[in-house]
Amino acid sequence: MEHFSIVLAVCRAAMQAPNPAIENHLRRLAKALVKDGNTDQAQALTKLLQSSVKSVEIQPSRVVLSLASMGGEALTPNVKAPVDKETSAPLAEIIFPDAAKSVVPIFDVGLSGSVDGLLEEWRNIDRLKKVGVKPALSLMMFGAPGTGKTLLAHYMARELGYPLVVARLDGLVSSFLGTTARNISNLFTFANRYKCILLLDEFDAVAKLRDDPNELGELKRVVNTLLQCLDERSAIGFTVAITNHESLLDPAVWRRFDIRIEVPKPNWDARIQILKAQFKAGIQLSAVQLSFLAWVSKGYSGSDIEKLSDFIKRKYAILGEKYDFVDAVRKYVQLSAQVSESSNRDLVAGKPEDLAYALAHDSEVVMPQDKLAELFDRTQSTISRWARKDKTHGGVHYGK
Repeated sequence: MEHFSIVLAVCRAAMQAPNPAIENHLRRLAKALVKDGNTDQAQALTKLLQSSVKSVEIQPSRVVLSLASMGGEALTPNVKAPVDKETSAPLAEIIFPDAAKSVVPIFDVGLSGSVDGLLEEWRNIDRLKKVGVKPALSLMMFGAPGTGKTLLAHYMARELGYPLVVARLDGLVSSFLGTTARNISNLFTFANRYKCILLLDEFDAVAKLRDDPNELGELKRVVNTLLQCLDERSAIGFTVAITNHESLLDPAVWRRFDIRIEVPKPNWDARIQILKAQFKAGIQLSAVQLSFLAWVSKGYSGSDIEKLSDFIKRKYAILGEKYDFVDAVRKYVQLSAQVSESSNRDLVAGKPEDLAYALAHDSEVVMPQDKLAELFDRTQSTISRWARKDKTHGGVHYGK
């Protein structure tokens, strides 16, 4: 490859904040180089990937040393979570690093890089303190349901080697609002005592606008209690808040968080990577089938894509030789109303020739006729006839 030294330098810079999407692209490039006879260049890329894996493997010990600078007692499995004094119900769940979800969240390259950058900052708190820089210890994550916010919080805790104290704030709200304020205070007192990451899920259940005319004055005092607790914890330990309804939050709450991340629905590349992870074992999908699912799932959350994948796996397991991939996707669309009512979904539910025409003329998916023939299990002459049609499909005009 011409100018390979420059390409390798770009790849090395990208791997400073590695993520599954970048690694997969590098593996594809290495395979292409081998195919073209550039084995030395392919070996250089492979060595870069291997060195990245080794650096990740040795990271935990460095993390523990850095985080030792944080105050508080060690949180061990013998420690019990705080409870509601009236009901004895636990106010939080404690999840230790070895029991945390091992799934690596998949996002677009930009967001993955930002998260890795934040983790690197949290790993080096001692360095920040040495130069008199206050670390950003509070993070707000918001976005549509099912986009991976909670999964990301678990991943971050596991990467840092810290226990995760998970509190669903909707579960802390009592009919006696004085009890709610006390529960919030007790939760923060517990988290401030130990070395942990405090995860506040369903954050909008408590942190609502104080000028909302539908809310009682007592609930506004609950919000004030929450704000005071956040202020006290800001210099003590890590706090992560999650909400699906960011528009409901009081402006004063936003100011308590140093970092605010919007977790979007996955773009094309992220959808491809999520689908590859879903079909890593068992049923194997071809490249054209993966592209088709990424096209169908436009507007889906990561959770929606998982449901689509599970449906296809079930059909494959039950039908065996009678299994038809496109028909399985069509049935899922018909049985999952309101997941994402996009024009892509509408086309899947319609005639196969209309669907083939749309795929042949969609600039995002870029499916040549031989791939469409493979997808629909039709001859190329049939696909060619479908792709030449110039007509209106369900109110959407394709062709010139």
